[in-house]
Amino acid sequence: MGRFIFCVGLGFLTAFAGVSWATHGFPMGFSSSVQVQPLQPTLNSYFGDDHAKEGLRKDWEAEHTARGDDDAKRNAIRMDTLQAANAYAMSPCGESTKANLISSLSAYTRAWQTTLGCKPNFLGQLICSDEQFKKAADSVTTPLDRRVKTALQSAFEQKGIVTADFPQDVQRDVRQFAGPDFWEKDQSPTCLPRRSSSATVR
Repeated sequence: MGRFIFCVGLGFLTAFAGVSWATHGFPMGFSSSVQVQPLQPTLNSYFGDDHAKEGLRKDWEAEHTARGDDDAKRNAIRMDTLQAANAYAMSPCGESTKANLISSLSAYTRAWQTTLGCKPNFLGQLICSDEQFKKAADSVTTPLDRRVKTALQSAFEQKGIVTADFPQDVQRDVRQFAGPDFWEKDQSPTCLPRRSSSATVR
């Protein structure tokens, strides 16, 4: 009988201690020498980095928008070049697609030359300042220009156009927009044959 009373009392004491511990928020009773430091914020290339944010924003705009600048005439030239490049990439051997690409890219290059505004010296050499080069470079960095650049690279990967196909006044500058497949060593007057959609892969 005494053992029973002892066990019941011990049970009550245990229950009371458990309830008391819970009401005090389950304190763990660590030594005062243990200090908990607050978490420190960390930075990576996407959060807290203005340069990374700007780069991501430009990439998104280039992929999802067709925004140019406030110059309606330049925007029309950009759109014409974009459409002509896409058409040539799909049909590189077509006479009309080739003529349209040459015409629109010539206009695109002349617009860049106008922005650059270099003046010839007495020897006929063009003289340009660093400020002029920067202004001209900035004029072809809109989201729409970036789409044009990508489309032109895809178009000129198909071959079939050489420097001599362009008017004399743009032959020197047009190469910077045509992409690496239009550099002298990679030019070819013969376009690549289109792959047949019914061709089987072995």
